[in-house]
Amino acid sequence: MRLAFQPKRPGSFRLYRIIALFLAIVLTSCAANINSYKTRKEIDRAITSRDIPSALRIVERKGMYRNKERLLFYLDAGMLHHIHGNWQQSNELLTLAEETIEELYTKSVARAASSMLLNDSSLEYSGEDYEDIYINVFKALNYIELGDPDAAMVEVRRVDEKLGYLEQKYARMAKEMDADAKVQFQRSKARFHSSALASYISMIMYEANGRWDDARIDFDNISYAFRSQPELYPFTAPEIGNPRMDRKGNTLRVLSFVNPGPIKEPLEMHIHTSKDLLVLASSGKEMDLNVIPWPGIEDGYYFKFAIPVLQERPQKVGRVDAVTSDGKRYTLSKLEDLSLIARRSFELKEPMIILKSVSRTVLKGLAAERAKEEAKKKTSDITSSLLSLAADAAVFLSENADLRISQFFPSDALVVEIPVSKDEDTIRIEYFDLDGNLIHTELRNFSFEPSRPNLLYTWYY
Repeated sequence: MRLAFQPKRPGSFRLYRIIALFLAIVLTSCAANINSYKTRKEIDRAITSRDIPSALRIVERKGMYRNKERLLFYLDAGMLHHIHGNWQQSNELLTLAEETIEELYTKSVARAASSMLLNDSSLEYSGEDYEDIYINVFKALNYIELGDPDAAMVEVRRVDEKLGYLEQKYARMAKEMDADAKVQFQRSKARFHSSALASYISMIMYEANGRWDDARIDFDNISYAFRSQPELYPFTAPEIGNPRMDRKGNTLRVLSFVNPGPIKEPLEMHIHTSKDLLVLASSGKEMDLNVIPWPGIEDGYYFKFAIPVLQERPQKVGRVDAVTSDGKRYTLSKLEDLSLIARRSFELKEPMIILKSVSRTVLKGLAAERAKEEAKKKTSDITSSLLSLAADAAVFLSENADLRISQFFPSDALVVEIPVSKDEDTIRIEYFDLDGNLIHTELRNFSFEPSRPNLLYTWYY
């Protein structure tokens, strides 16, 4: 189907269908679910107080997720079990999430066709690219904690495979847009092809197994991720030791995930028509495209719709320190900005979201206009006005923004490497807010074991 720029004759809406659609959408939007404001605030309070069992009870509450949101449940519950230290339960749920993404991908051709007619929020949630990538990162960390380094390495390799598929997906998406749309968007060039975080996890596992050449390759891959993707790594790389056999003493790695990942917010957009043209506008967002050819459209129509945009959530943590038992303080440095990668990945598909939404909105809007004209002929002025309002509201609400996204992926991955002389000891992790105030402290014991990564994993959202 060619997008929007070969207009079709609008079908005639029966009036009762318009009213029924309006009522159905209003009733559906009022239902409490995992993405409602009230539920999000309830979950945020539980996470802030580190009360993960309460957050899990909310997520597992009946009716929180619809049938078309099963992937969202697997992601949310899987990540909550991860940060709670339930490594096995987390892996089981994240594996279900990964399998569901693969299942939905095989249906992508049919899904793409139907999404030209149906809003994305009415379809089954298939996940964001960054969610699919980081599933395997957190499964790898689960396996490390479970003492299964071989399984952890499988998960890290899956990250590399998926990044390769992602490159192909982006290239195909750009080709389809160039072929199907007679308009040009300025598309983001920030393509995610190499993860410093995944390479770091792989490096420390190879090092633990004495595979020094492989560990050094991953060490180089960390530098490559920063060097080749400056749009995704606009910060100084952390100081990481080059793996080598003759290194003296033990090195403790502290890996900390802090701050909540992004959420989706609606952005209202407006369409004004001129002869054979659509003029797009929005409040609060600069548009790369504001005029779309639409042969046959008349002057004077006005439609509106909403699209999702990724927004950062307020940061709670500004700095993390690790303090050894002898009082030495080490500040963790950023290794990966998961939120930035999420936003840049989302921006790559944003033009297609806009184009499909425009096409659907105009076709529905023209059909509604025809229905409104029929209503003027058949009903009283008051009834006609009410039906017109209902028709306009139905068109707008049927093109509401799809705000589904997992709430429990972190924003930032921080790391520090600490030389220690003891085989067993205690370390204190201190979290500071953006103003430098201490907001949380935890004591962690560690011990070095042969052939296992000396990794201490912490979090604060």
